[in-house]
Amino acid sequence: MTFIYKYIITLIIVNIGWMQLINHEIPLSHLNSTNKTSFYNINDILNVEIPMECSTINSNKSICQIGINLDIDELFHIEFSLLNKQNKKIFILNSNNKEIFSGPYYEHNQIIQSKPLNMNSIIIEVNISDSIKYLPIQISSYKLLKRKYNIKEKSILYKRNNQREEPTILVTGYWPPTNEMIRHFSQNESLNPNGWQGDNWENRGYDIISYFPEFSNPDCSSCGQGFGDIEVDYQDTSEDFWPIANQHNPIAIITFSRGYMDQSWELEYNAYNRTNWYNDFTSPFQPTPNPPDSNEDAFHLRNSNLPMDQIVGAISELDIGLNPYIDINGDPGRYVSEFMAYHGTWYRDLNQFNNIQNCISAGHIHVGGYIDWDTAKIATEESIRVLINQLDSFIYTPGDLNQDSIIDILDLVIVINFILGDIELSSIQIFAADLNEDSIINIQDIIMIINIILN
Repeated sequence: MTFIYKYIITLIIVNIGWMQLINHEIPLSHLNSTNKTSFYNINDILNVEIPMECSTINSNKSICQIGINLDIDELFHIEFSLLNKQNKKIFILNSNNKEIFSGPYYEHNQIIQSKPLNMNSIIIEVNISDSIKYLPIQISSYKLLKRKYNIKEKSILYKRNNQREEPTILVTGYWPPTNEMIRHFSQNESLNPNGWQGDNWENRGYDIISYFPEFSNPDCSSCGQGFGDIEVDYQDTSEDFWPIANQHNPIAIITFSRGYMDQSWELEYNAYNRTNWYNDFTSPFQPTPNPPDSNEDAFHLRNSNLPMDQIVGAISELDIGLNPYIDINGDPGRYVSEFMAYHGTWYRDLNQFNNIQNCISAGHIHVGGYIDWDTAKIATEESIRVLINQLDSFIYTPGDLNQDSIIDILDLVIVINFILGDIELSSIQIFAADLNEDSIINIQDIIMIINIILN
């Protein structure tokens, strides 16, 4: 009986800890003034124990801070350790704009590792449920990171489905700004009274359709579960996602969710069929079943195959103040964000070789909560443009070798010149030229192109 009692108490404590992780939390310094923070150069304090100065506020809580100057404008992360104090929450603030922050972070094996950061001066803040004057900290690692990783995906070419008028790209969101930045792609008039703007979007040949929840406060920080489609809830997300996906048969999926309160545009590479999820807001607090994909082993990995490098480059070139990068080794957070990220890539893998309605590309993007709606909308649309360019490079129409959407004498000339040995064809042109799909490009394919032109 004693063992069972202790086991139940342990489960309760663990679940409470998880609940704290998922709520939006802000540094105590946002609500209370603190003493002047001491700043150090990063190279002067590496592997050196430094005392963080602490200020005591009401209820015997302490705010401990240390400032670090980096003198760079590159993507980086740091690792550090703290004196073992209970009930501490760690945040990293932009010292030039303290409204921008990431966290709370928690220790793993007594080490705190930051997410990728892009600021030349930071403040590490530790909030402690105790009254102290100093808290020792040691920065153990400081490492520059890549924004891009030149991820090589296997090139798979798909024959255009002429029965599929304008293929659908499905986009989903959760907390703002990720719901607001895709609102104009909603076909629901009550959510989008200005009318659906995704029909043959920008005359690119694709329909863009969005789904997202609503919140009582549209500009919320601590938003909760929300209401409507794809609520921030495991069961509701899954129950809504599959009918939506099966209705639209998307050729590509981008799932969005809010990240830390910063300006990041974080492309997640990994999503796991995990069992160790953080609790959501409503019972049952965990996915059912758990792991969600019962046809794969626990912790089965599905990767994004969005054109991530190209999206990072395109967002950087916009020069709109965002911090785009690929999270190559991490995960989307073990919460509903990762749950949705897994669903998107799961649907793709089930339908990638569906000869009728292929799903070619899918992945997840975490969007910084400090990004305003208009800027987030600009970045969303640019990400979709890059995705469309990728899709166009994978899809061919038999007979259309120059990919101008018209099969005419120009395509015939290309095939003849190839047969005569005057030119080489690209991979996609080889598929487009082999109309009878016998893996040989010859006079039979020429005759078929002539018949298409004459008809």
